[in-house]
Amino acid sequence: MSDNDIQLEMNFSDRNNRFRRTVENGKFTVLFEGPLPEPQVPAAETVNQLKALEDAVLNIDSVKCGLAILDRSRNSEAWSGIEFASHLSEENRDHHVVYLSGRNRNDAEIDRQLVIAANSGNVNIAAVSGDLDDSPEHTDSGIIFKKILKRKDFFSGVTVNPYQYDPWSLTAQYSKLASRAGLNAGFFVAQAGWDILKLQSLSWFLISRAHFVPGFVRIILLTPDKVEKLVAGKQPGVTISRELLRTLEKELCFSRNQFDAAQLRRLKRQVAACKVLGFSGIQLCGAEDPRLAAIAGACISEALNEFKTFDDFLECYHSEMAESEVNSFHLEFQLFDRVLNRPYPFDAPPQPREIPVPEISFWEKLKVKLTPGDKFSGQRQGIATVRNCPKHNGYGPCGGVRHDGKCENGKQECVYRKWVRFAAAADALSSVEKEMI
Repeated sequence: MSDNDIQLEMNFSDRNNRFRRTVENGKFTVLFEGPLPEPQVPAAETVNQLKALEDAVLNIDSVKCGLAILDRSRNSEAWSGIEFASHLSEENRDHHVVYLSGRNRNDAEIDRQLVIAANSGNVNIAAVSGDLDDSPEHTDSGIIFKKILKRKDFFSGVTVNPYQYDPWSLTAQYSKLASRAGLNAGFFVAQAGWDILKLQSLSWFLISRAHFVPGFVRIILLTPDKVEKLVAGKQPGVTISRELLRTLEKELCFSRNQFDAAQLRRLKRQVAACKVLGFSGIQLCGAEDPRLAAIAGACISEALNEFKTFDDFLECYHSEMAESEVNSFHLEFQLFDRVLNRPYPFDAPPQPREIPVPEISFWEKLKVKLTPGDKFSGQRQGIATVRNCPKHNGYGPCGGVRHDGKCENGKQECVYRKWVRFAAAADALSSVEKEMI
């Protein structure tokens, strides 16, 4: 083999989607969320911020790292996540994950964004529905996901919100994830939250279903302004217990250095949990500044070295985290018994709890029967899912569902929770996952 042949082989190997290869080889990976492009900020300045973050992240040698580039389509003047990512150096684009949102986009625009992604070498794409707003167009993440699957040059990502505290909302979220895992999703990202019990339940559910999909947990490195947004309920789909909110309110009274130290310590414990529970990595929000990204990278590396086993973490959890994670919600359904007491027992796999059979009143049944249907309603216990979802989602619940099962808008029950309730009452839960996608 000549020197030229060796060089060609090395170049080909380096371009073989390094994010995918790293994840599929079982190496814990950290994705740092980049800054969002805003119309009021000069384009060159925003690109330079993203490039500076990329340099800092890729120079962290103690753990595998990349960027998560979110999609912001609320303002038509701002770049999409894919367009923004295309300004990064071409040779490093396969380290990163780029989100594609259906908010304010029709079918043709989704196709256009995927063409841009393919041509620019942004091959790791995560499909999301996007936040609820008054956009005239809204494309379901399920449609985006299936479009991504049709192209062999993409590594497809999906999302799930595991922080659901009643059985019907939880079943809807798990059914959506299982249906997309069954269609060979490349990876998934869990919604941000702080309940480690729910993360282990999610891990156990996937193992019990033989869905070995690489999973990432979104973690928020909190700042005082982010805490204020949480307290005000301005983070759609993000659930936090009253106990943890009280703890954060106390931490707001610290000096800024003390507050930041407390958040880095919390980050270490969350990272350790994700590692010992079998997740492939984390997606970190709140470390857009290159200096802070380097500090967070060192902190994450320390956590991975400090906690090698499940028992190492469990001792820490019960001494430092369990009290602040006590749920304070009316419904606190757990799919499995004895979570956060042991790793997954392969010798005696845990049995999931039965989903309760709800009482459906005559008047609720009558109202559903009299409601105009949609193309899915014949399969879905008469529930007009597309018509009644504010985002017109037809392929499962979004990540913005609240812990009480209400829609992101806070005005109505999530239509997918309602569908699962009716299916449970009709002893037809087995059909939900099949019909989700």
